[in-house]
Amino acid sequence: MISLSAEEASELAYNALIAAGAAPQVAHAVSRHAVDSELAGHPSHGLGLIPMYCAEAGKPGTDLTAEPRVTSSSGPMTTIDAGRGLGHLAMAMAVDTAVARAQEFGVGVTAIVQCGHAGRAGAWVERGAAGGCVTMVVLGGSAPPFPMAAGPGAAPAMQTNPIALGVPAHGHPLMLDMATSMVAEGKVRVALARHRMLPAGSILSPEGVVSNDPADFANGGALLPVGGHKGFGLSALVEALGVIFTGADAAGRAPLEGGLVVCLDAQAFRPIDDVMTSVEALRSRIRSSGATPGAVLAPGDPEAERRRVSAGRLEIDEALELRLRALSVSR
Repeated sequence: MISLSAEEASELAYNALIAAGAAPQVAHAVSRHAVDSELAGHPSHGLGLIPMYCAEAGKPGTDLTAEPRVTSSSGPMTTIDAGRGLGHLAMAMAVDTAVARAQEFGVGVTAIVQCGHAGRAGAWVERGAAGGCVTMVVLGGSAPPFPMAAGPGAAPAMQTNPIALGVPAHGHPLMLDMATSMVAEGKVRVALARHRMLPAGSILSPEGVVSNDPADFANGGALLPVGGHKGFGLSALVEALGVIFTGADAAGRAPLEGGLVVCLDAQAFRPIDDVMTSVEALRSRIRSSGATPGAVLAPGDPEAERRRVSAGRLEIDEALELRLRALSVSR
């Protein structure tokens, strides 16, 4: 493993993206987001995605020069077109717009269309919570190939369709960020690269047998939904909200991916300080429920603790570091 400072890692990713033809503002946003994901303990959405973005550059959903734009706005409702580019700039604009609308109307809702991969959904609800809003983000896709099946005997029919929610607090927000599969697809890639097994019963082999070997997924298997039929149903609703409701699947639009950001003014029903104080009481109750200190964590605690422990440094595989350096001079 190679140890890098956040600045070194950002520069490495930035240079690779610039060499692939990215606009500077895109390279900056994507590289910073990837490094933050690493520092938050989510390498599945970190630097390992940069080579994929570079390889896919120019395809629908990975236009590294696209700039998002507002295409409609009425009261609390806004639509943003990501221009068939990566979703990082569009999601930042979407959250900031929804926060501003929530401050004016009490609620702000932003639809994002023609949007490629947008990174870690949790980062966007953290951004909304920092703006004083209860925030929900859903990111859906409706185009094959589909990685997730309902269960043994079923064909893959859904994307992993993440959902994230965050509530402001005096400390870091109370925050849940989850794929609707038992294990996110990116985490399978990380496990495969690091020769680690997955949690029991999280994937299907190509033969339809329940497995925990990431190689089975890589060789044509499928992910299984979190919570069985409940996770599969939640995935369908995320697609309905992020793709169908927003119009991301309208004729002529590509990729068939979209998102929905909902921000609620956190002081809509009571003073925000009271909300934050009650959230901290809830967090304390959750943490104290474990048999030993640290045995039970509140939503958002793992990311906050990982950032604290990392102290602005991260470790990546040596092969990935060499790959990023090679990409920086490849074009």
